[in-house]
Amino acid sequence: MIRLGIIGTSSIAHEFATAAKASGQFEIKAVYSRNQFTAQSFGEGYGADIFVTDLEKFTALEELDAIYIASPNSLHFEQAMLAIANKKHLIVEKPIFSNSREWEAAFAAAKANNVFLFEAARHLHEPNFALVGNEIAKLGEIDGASFTYAKYSSRYDQVLAGEEPNIFSLAFSGGALADLGVYLLYAAIAWFGMPDDVEYAAKKVQTGVDGAGTALLKYPYFNVSLHAAKIYNSFAASEIYSGKKTLILDGVNLIQSVELVDGESEERYQLAEKASGHFMDDEVRAFARVLNDPENPDTIEDYERWTQISRDVNRTIEALRKKAGIVYPADLA
Repeated sequence: MIRLGIIGTSSIAHEFATAAKASGQFEIKAVYSRNQFTAQSFGEGYGADIFVTDLEKFTALEELDAIYIASPNSLHFEQAMLAIANKKHLIVEKPIFSNSREWEAAFAAAKANNVFLFEAARHLHEPNFALVGNEIAKLGEIDGASFTYAKYSSRYDQVLAGEEPNIFSLAFSGGALADLGVYLLYAAIAWFGMPDDVEYAAKKVQTGVDGAGTALLKYPYFNVSLHAAKIYNSFAASEIYSGKKTLILDGVNLIQSVELVDGESEERYQLAEKASGHFMDDEVRAFARVLNDPENPDTIEDYERWTQISRDVNRTIEALRKKAGIVYPADLA
């Protein structure tokens, strides 16, 4: 059993803790929060028995093998570096870090301290995500793609009321690209590789972050458009084009439908596998597999591939932000 500590008590942390415990691979041992009652009320339901309000003490706990971080984006780096210094393996919610400077420093520290550092890109580990990658390879020449993830955030009502919630704050490294666009970038880069150039047309909100935006990833012979938003809803499918054939996905963040449409015969084929279990189950088991078998060449190969994609996604988000003139305080540190 991997003894896990959790930083953050948001809904996503609840989901991860649920999946981790259900997997039988992790023991939820400790929870960190600035408020003792919050840590205890979160952790007791998962069997945790250590509740800490001091971050340095938490990351130094001998009872922990690994730490999961689900705090506001801008806090990831400091918390990760403390945990790495205490030789804890890390799972950090996406977006893993605010910029490439933080990414490079953290992964260098992880390597020096002989610990694993994972970005919690859940969909990267799902069977249907791999299935799409295999289908793209079968298509041959790609002519383009369009991915969309737009969901109205209840926190946007606070922005309209003159407030600045974390996810819409420059100080906390927020915005639509960081929160939802990261899913789209993971799909594009995992399936097509690193683009040659990028553009980003952002619709900024009162707080200075992108409430919505359209990114263009330029490849040698095709382009991929990405549409992310937290200020409106979209129900558009995501599509991949190859001549007369089109792959239609119900989304890229949690793929439940993969339809191959043959424009010549007008036939449609449903290719997706039916998902079972908790929606974070595949991710949790992937991380546990590496942590439990760190000398296996296959697991190391997987870890290195995930790490390279994380690096490319992080660099691309930063490049897109710069194109739109979106600067985080973390960029100036």
